[in-house]
Amino acid sequence: GFIHRVPFRKLLLLAALVCTLTEDVPVAADRSSGLDRMLAGKQFDLVGWVISAAASKVGYAVTRPHDYLTASDRDVWVRRYLEDLTSYQRLSARIEAIYADPAVRDPAGQTAALREQRDALRRSLSNRQGLVEAILQDQIESILAEEDFGLAGQPLPPVRFQLTRLPLLLVVSRRDRIERIDQRELSTGLTVDEMDRVERQVDQRYDVSSLVTPIGGYATYPTMLPETSALTFIIETATHEWTHNYLLFSPVGLNYNSDPVARTINETAAVIVQREVGARVLRRYYPDMISSAALDSDSRPMPRAQAFDFNGAMRETRLRADALLAEGRIDEAERYMEQRRALFVDNGYLIRKLNQAYFAFYGAYNAEPGGAPAAGKDRVGPAVQALRARAPTLGAFVRQIAQVRTLSDVQAASGS
Repeated sequence: GFIHRVPFRKLLLLAALVCTLTEDVPVAADRSSGLDRMLAGKQFDLVGWVISAAASKVGYAVTRPHDYLTASDRDVWVRRYLEDLTSYQRLSARIEAIYADPAVRDPAGQTAALREQRDALRRSLSNRQGLVEAILQDQIESILAEEDFGLAGQPLPPVRFQLTRLPLLLVVSRRDRIERIDQRELSTGLTVDEMDRVERQVDQRYDVSSLVTPIGGYATYPTMLPETSALTFIIETATHEWTHNYLLFSPVGLNYNSDPVARTINETAAVIVQREVGARVLRRYYPDMISSAALDSDSRPMPRAQAFDFNGAMRETRLRADALLAEGRIDEAERYMEQRRALFVDNGYLIRKLNQAYFAFYGAYNAEPGGAPAAGKDRVGPAVQALRARAPTLGAFVRQIAQVRTLSDVQAASGS
């Protein structure tokens, strides 16, 4: 799952937002208000969630009950919580399977004992969740503090996250080139047919390319993380979103939505930070789990044909789509991307939609050596990687990122 940097200045700087996209796409203000009307009842209450989550953190921030636990006790609390969460998820899946089985005449009766176990486990998890989050927050902060993020050993902002059900994200791109021009947070409960209906309505109304996609995290404050038992994913995602919050008032943070280059700098830097900090947290607190880290972080479906080169095929698709769009052959580019989607599906990669919006979203995460598959010929990601290679420490790298905005800024700082 990919990680999303929420437009947090919706909450803090709404009055300062100015949109400059005025070319041959719908006027941004008209599109924005139109989208809000079209999506009425489907948008996620982001402000309400933030207020509720922040309130739930106050008690732990004041009393810090985890300070009274030994290192061994903290380890036990985290591991047992994640084990019980796995059990809860398996119980829920069993119950859902019974309800879906047409041969079961009385699913309620047959699942009564299972539902009782599930509900008891849910109550236990809810009671322990805040403490487990506080433990993991401190462990991540211990690494960040070593990189001099903050004051007197306290990273600023403090790491704060909550495990929850994540909203979906509607990404809107131009059709004539791959460029994100709008987005909306949508309710968690939308079905796949509802997602498809939203996309079709948006595309037809505004002559754009859209995609409703799940995300791996939200850089609200506290950060919104998915409820998962994958410890590596939790640690890395919390760190990724913290990086966005740290960069919030820097040029790449303030221009995240309006400037694709700033967005790619921001996202690529956050991926670099999450990997380095995540690895160090595991080595210090959960060394026995390092071997499974790659499995925790990899949410891509396993292909049926092991010989299929997903990265190569996706990179080829992005490059060809860019070339067709640059020549003004929009319809041909869209037909080509749909044909390529069928190829990925045939090889076990269940991509529901492959279009300009797909690349506008996934192409912003360009921290892979040689370039991320969905990024095409993007030069920003490699420049950010070069800056990290030159920086003496991770902290120095992030502080340099906080001072740049453009590709030329990054290249100048990295000497590339």
